[in-house]
Amino acid sequence: MAVSAVAWLAACGGTPREPTRLAEAPRPAAPDAALAPDPDPDLHREPVKPLIAIDWATVPLATEAEAMAVWKLIAPTGADVDAKLDEIPAAASRPLAIAMLHAGNFTCTQPPPQADCAALPLDVPDPAPTAGLDDPCLRRVLALWSVAELEDDDVPKVLDALRAIVAIPPPESQLVAAALHAVPEDDHAGRLDLLAIAYRSGQRELANGNVGSLDEAHLIEAVKKHHIDAALEVLSAEAHRAVYLAAITDEALAAPARISAITELATAQDTLAPETRAAIVTATKAKDCSVAAAAARVLVLRGDARFAPVRPRTGSVDAMMRSLCVLASYERLQASDEASLLATYIPTKGLEQIRVAYDALGEVDTDGDGDPHTTRTVDLIKRDEAVVPEVDDLIHAFRHCTGTTCTSPDHVFKLGLKSVGGQLWLTRLELDERPPCPSR
Repeated sequence: MAVSAVAWLAACGGTPREPTRLAEAPRPAAPDAALAPDPDPDLHREPVKPLIAIDWATVPLATEAEAMAVWKLIAPTGADVDAKLDEIPAAASRPLAIAMLHAGNFTCTQPPPQADCAALPLDVPDPAPTAGLDDPCLRRVLALWSVAELEDDDVPKVLDALRAIVAIPPPESQLVAAALHAVPEDDHAGRLDLLAIAYRSGQRELANGNVGSLDEAHLIEAVKKHHIDAALEVLSAEAHRAVYLAAITDEALAAPARISAITELATAQDTLAPETRAAIVTATKAKDCSVAAAAARVLVLRGDARFAPVRPRTGSVDAMMRSLCVLASYERLQASDEASLLATYIPTKGLEQIRVAYDALGEVDTDGDGDPHTTRTVDLIKRDEAVVPEVDDLIHAFRHCTGTTCTSPDHVFKLGLKSVGGQLWLTRLELDERPPCPSR
């Protein structure tokens, strides 16, 4: 059988073949290191080198002098202060915070000089990148951090520092607010102490916004002793009548609060109680014309016309200016169908009213006054047609008078008074529109 197979193969003429072998797959070439992708920076971050080279486990912080020495080692600047503050460990933060608050010098921006024109609002600037530890604007940032690091138990230790902070006038507000909020909510006496200082320093908006956290006894003290007007709004005329009566004649209290006290007490009584009427009569002589006008208006509406503004029967310029000041505020309270009392101050021939309008883009001197930016118009107002012009602005201007010239942010009012038979009359009123404040 084997012989037959060999013969058959030979007859075919073919040669025997090697057994079939599978070819090996080519191996991939080694990757080129130059073409490898960069490692993902989010997954392969290099360790960050600390900015503060301090061994916090051994650094001494037992005294404030030692703590301030550590601040010098920290050496914050305007460029790195936030990053360095983040590196301070919790165990070291409180002694550093207390020492910094006691060190003071946090007033970064002084209040702007007083100006009659409407000044632009100011912001407290960030510290310059190169600002160092002695720079008030950098220290302000450190103070904000320090206040945030305090615990309730720390507040008595830094109370004097907090008092100094809340005495910083506007435009500062953020640091003052932080200091006010540092006092525990149940420490009403401590809160009122700081609120009163802030209020006297010109931080009235902040102080008024925080009086609501006081209890009743300290709200009363806030009104009667510290003259914080928003505290009166929290109290009620019905439950705190004595406080409201005192507020009516309190010359140190803001005018809106006194007017509110007059209005609420009068509204609550069909017939004015003797003590209420006495307080309101006293208020007709208040230094603030708007308070005097509000008191007079209540009495007039109750049937006593003697308290309506009238032209003085003397030749005193001061008396005339005072009466016109009260008249302006009184007219704002009148109904639209009531006649203006200004007519009683004007002579028979009428009032000469001059208006000077200002146009910053004006190029032609249309009225011949030599100024292309102003336009002057003159009108003679009949006596029975006269009303107080620009009443809201004039009310503001009467708070800033020199002689018979009164100034508001928008106008200069020049009142011309003329004596006839020993009595003064308002014969001329000039309203000069003011140019805007120069850009800073």
